[in-house]
Amino acid sequence: MKISLAAVFVISILSQFLPEIATAQDALVSVKTLQSDMNRIEDEIERAEAESGKYKGGALAVLSALNLETLRLTRSILEARIAAEQSGAPIEITVPAVKPDPEMAASILADIQRQTEIVDQAKSEAGNSAGLMQALALTRYETERLTLAQLQQAWFRAQYGIAFPMTGAPQASQAATASPEADQAAENSANSKPEWADADFQNIDYGQEIFRQLAAQSFDIKGWWGIERSRASIDDSPQIYAINVSAYGTGYSDHPTLKAMCIEHEARVIFDADSFIMGDYNSDTLPVTVRIDKEQAHGMQWSKVTSNKGAGLFGASAEEFMRDLKGKEKIFLRLQGDRGKQVDMNIKLAGVDTVLAEIANACQFSLLDLRKEDYVAIQTLLNAAGFDLGTPDGQWGPASRKAISDYQTSVDLPVTGVPDEATLAKMGVVPN
Repeated sequence: MKISLAAVFVISILSQFLPEIATAQDALVSVKTLQSDMNRIEDEIERAEAESGKYKGGALAVLSALNLETLRLTRSILEARIAAEQSGAPIEITVPAVKPDPEMAASILADIQRQTEIVDQAKSEAGNSAGLMQALALTRYETERLTLAQLQQAWFRAQYGIAFPMTGAPQASQAATASPEADQAAENSANSKPEWADADFQNIDYGQEIFRQLAAQSFDIKGWWGIERSRASIDDSPQIYAINVSAYGTGYSDHPTLKAMCIEHEARVIFDADSFIMGDYNSDTLPVTVRIDKEQAHGMQWSKVTSNKGAGLFGASAEEFMRDLKGKEKIFLRLQGDRGKQVDMNIKLAGVDTVLAEIANACQFSLLDLRKEDYVAIQTLLNAAGFDLGTPDGQWGPASRKAISDYQTSVDLPVTGVPDEATLAKMGVVPN
């Protein structure tokens, strides 16, 4: 069996038993110690087998399966090592020779303990959420567990001198023996796009694992965004959840994202730093530096989010921010916490106009920068056309939304309830 250790989500050895591993400094490991670790892995395999039955398909099932396979591989390696210690027989699984490094093992163990806390937090988040948010939280949980596995593999290497097999033939050797037909087939395969890839953005590498993961969860891929559409349980209103993954990394705790959404009529923008950001305990906000395209950078105050891993804008402030993003290509965000900690995120915005239009329609606000006098003019025209909304006052409330919705229906426009570009063009209104 060949398992790639270079996958975006590294295969796993996983979790609960890691902090309990003995930290013996003697490089000559006793059979008793090895057997103790073997027993823990056996317990973990049993738990992993039980958990693997929970996922019926998609990315979570793949991640869980990789975790289980690696646990079994680890068991095989330890069994061979124990047999060699007991009888002097050669180890049947070929691995590179590695010198144990107790100091490195102790350092890695500290990292394991920190990562275990992250796994526990991810598990708690998954247990306290539902629907789409739970699906994303479960994916994060599996990812953090797989990251923990990479640390565990490094610990075995440093503590016991056990290195995991590296599989796969060198690429240069394969290329030397390949035929021209095989080269062309490989090139065609590399250039092919998944059926769910956005054909409007050919320069984006849709072979990245995160895109496959989003597609497996029925996200619609638009540029650098994954879009999920649903209905609110409270009133069946449309909900839009969009996540930008252009800053998504490949290491552990390296998955910052920008999220934009309409949830129960409220617009939201979330800077998810994928890292704990502690701010002033006496403040509900965090400082965020923003630079859109080549505009001058400016500071803002964003609200803390409950996960303590980012900050967000909500309601009118989120709507204003989305208007600023319309038609833009990139954005730089810097989130600052305490003790000088900061998280930078450079985001490519390809596909943003589609995302913003869906959110604005769902939350019924305009992406145009309309002033009070613009709203007065629109309301006056609607009244004159027979779509009565009362006295024009420049405030866009329920009566105005109903009036413009009725107008949109009468002229066969999509009913959004807001003065969007298509509606204003039909009405002959040009905003200042």
